[in-house]
Amino acid sequence: MPATLAESTIYDPYDAYLNDVGDDRFRYGQFSDKIKNLSENFQDFIFDTATGDFIKDRISLALGLNQDQSKETAKIVMDLVLADLYLGNVVGEIQSRLGVDGIKAKTIAGLIIAQLFAPILEDLKKMHLEKFAKNIPLQSQQQSDDRVVDLKNNL
Repeated sequence: MPATLAESTIYDPYDAYLNDVGDDRFRYGQFSDKIKNLSENFQDFIFDTATGDFIKDRISLALGLNQDQSKETAKIVMDLVLADLYLGNVVGEIQSRLGVDGIKAKTIAGLIIAQLFAPILEDLKKMHLEKFAKNIPLQSQQQSDDRVVDLKNNL
């Protein structure tokens, strides 16, 4: 079911992020440049109404998130697509930004990564490895942490 205009600023990653930027022209310019530099595959994903519908129906309504948590979920999705947030840190980020417990954060992360990102996951993983792999110390790459989503074994 298509979202109303008011709902799109809550559930649609692009609209939620844009609404958060507000009238800040500098932040809008940065955001716009990042979108323009994404591949067509990622742009199609961002502007597809199915993305916002998934966040609304499969995550927000299904898990009882309030409007603020739903909007934050949409912004997290955008941060992941823009590679402003590392996929490996998504559970901890969801937990802190949404104020949910670890179990709910893992559930949300699993839905986002395994289902919502299914059509773009391989490209997304490549982009994140290129951007973030050089910034992760070898020791922390080898540590096992239950807050980190193991993308190789999560599917």
